[in-house]
Amino acid sequence: MSRGDDDLNNARSQTDIDLRSSDAQECLPAKDPGTRRFFEVLQTIATIIFLVVTAFWLTPDKAPSAVLKQVIVNPIKTFWLFWGLEQNWALFSPIIKDINYHTVGIITRQDGSNEIWEAPRMDKLDLLERFRQEKYRKWSIDSLPWPDHKEFWPYIARYVGRQKYRPDNPPAKFTLLLFWTKIPPPLTSFTSRGKLPPHTSCNNVFTYEYSAEDFR
Repeated sequence: MSRGDDDLNNARSQTDIDLRSSDAQECLPAKDPGTRRFFEVLQTIATIIFLVVTAFWLTPDKAPSAVLKQVIVNPIKTFWLFWGLEQNWALFSPIIKDINYHTVGIITRQDGSNEIWEAPRMDKLDLLERFRQEKYRKWSIDSLPWPDHKEFWPYIARYVGRQKYRPDNPPAKFTLLLFWTKIPPPLTSFTSRGKLPPHTSCNNVFTYEYSAEDFR
């Protein structure tokens, strides 16, 4: 077979493929412009509703528009929370605390003796150690003592208990304490970092009683 015959056969095959493709396209249902327009309008309305609700959701409760916020947000709040559509300023504008504080864990053993466990504290570390221990500070200060993260409290209690476990005198109870003090107002009584008041107030965050299964 000559090269010219091969080229002719290839051209015929390509023509057959193009014809089949055309037939297939003709069999597909044509897009209804009205339907497409309807969904475009629906998507636009949904986007506008989301932006409006989000804008009011982020409005402070004491703002002049607080009443309007309640009218718009309250009827759909459950739906919004269920689908995870709520927004907040936590990443860029966290609530600045007006206290200095640190956490301390107390391990009570079977014989009644107590042992102190303390996460790394930045004010007791040199500059290099602060960089190395920063994630522990973030965990123990920003997360550990607050009710928003209470589902993790049993895990930290078991973690510390296993660290301090002794077969002859195992831990019986773990108590997390929060020591804190008010920060002096910076505008009326400026205080250097080295002269800040000690953390003299104390709150019991939670208590966890160990079981034998916690140490297996």
